[in-house]
Amino acid sequence: MKRYIITILALFAALTACERFDADERKFDNVVYLNVSQTDPVQLATFSNNRATYDCTFQVTLAYPSDGDVQVSLTVDPSLVEAYNTRYGTAWPMLDGKYYTLSTSETTIPAGRTVSEVITLQLRELMGEGDEQTGALPLDETYLVPVRISGASMEILGGSDVAYFVVKRSSAITVAAQLSSGNWINFPTLDKYGDNSKSWNGLTAMTYEALIYIDQFATKDETDTPVSISSVMGVEQYLLLRIGDTNFERQQLQFDGSGEGSQFGKFPGKDASKNLEAGRWYHVACTYDQATQTVRIYVDGKIQSEETGVGIAVPSEKNRINLAMRALYDLWNTAPDDQKSQYETDDRKYNTLGDAYQFFLGKSYNEYRPLNGKIAEARVWSVARTPEQIWENMYDIENPADDPTLLGYWKCNEGSGNTVKDYSMYGNDGVAETDIVWPSGIEIPKINETEE
Repeated sequence: MKRYIITILALFAALTACERFDADERKFDNVVYLNVSQTDPVQLATFSNNRATYDCTFQVTLAYPSDGDVQVSLTVDPSLVEAYNTRYGTAWPMLDGKYYTLSTSETTIPAGRTVSEVITLQLRELMGEGDEQTGALPLDETYLVPVRISGASMEILGGSDVAYFVVKRSSAITVAAQLSSGNWINFPTLDKYGDNSKSWNGLTAMTYEALIYIDQFATKDETDTPVSISSVMGVEQYLLLRIGDTNFERQQLQFDGSGEGSQFGKFPGKDASKNLEAGRWYHVACTYDQATQTVRIYVDGKIQSEETGVGIAVPSEKNRINLAMRALYDLWNTAPDDQKSQYETDDRKYNTLGDAYQFFLGKSYNEYRPLNGKIAEARVWSVARTPEQIWENMYDIENPADDPTLLGYWKCNEGSGNTVKDYSMYGNDGVAETDIVWPSGIEIPKINETEE
């Protein structure tokens, strides 16, 4: 019931930000509350272990504008820690005061407005001092910082007057990119022939890897058209790692190797026992090797599906794997007519290439096959990584710029903007179609450190 009331208040506040309402049109008394606590008072502040500071921001909000200024007092209240632990069954201590500061203890919502200035709870001195990091906030320990409205010149809405910031400096991955319908990652430098793209073509083996979290396996798009695919990474109708397909399990990984450089088709077969779940992190990977004619899919570092004796029977210069096909088109299209033949391969698709046949993260044929979730640690290799390599390196690659077989490495740890840096030596930075959403509170467990 509380969530319903707060949602109505929030909608009303949004409407009144643009229009003034007479008093007799207001159906309830005005109240003040914290915007971050509209639906949940618990605010996750999980951040990487190399952050020296971390800002948690919020505002004080009114249900609708007041005729006069509204004064509000704020405080960090350690007395609420016990109540939190009792309610949620935890035993987390209050964060030591040296690690945080509240930007203000007093704020004003001006007459005619519904929100205060932005208030910041800054977490500071998190890495300690010197090379030894003396006094650093301990890793992987959880603490609480309750912030509440301690007073106001307006009635306070109980239950939404407190925000519990759950603070954790984590050794796990804490940043990922949110991709959805209308937003995916493009790679402009792969579309042009040059030093960035050359190593992506003429391959005899490959590996895709990524950490993914599916929010929802959508079955319809915004136009109510049926949807059967969530795109992870790759090139449409060539070498593509995706989840679902027409007449295929909606939640099962599929590696489509229909291109001239693979020719093993869609792998594996339909099998509901291999379905993934929404709402949890997975490490997924796929490999193909022309020399051994072996295709594999990995889930959480272990082989889920494998088949040998498939794909290219007789490898040659003409049927190698080309992942940057638009770069080949660029090369072929700009070459003199009497030289075009030397750039042609058995894969003719790039000669009449459409926009769909590019390498993407989170997109395949069109924008209605989105990942619809989060992605991190995405990689492309020019070799088929071994089971041992997959398991041992799911969450990080040391010295990535030193390995020529690592064609692309997007950690997705920027935390802002619409560009994801390529940490490989080739520098193919990704650019999102629109600004990326960078969710807070992410913590990806490292299962290869907790399982035998």
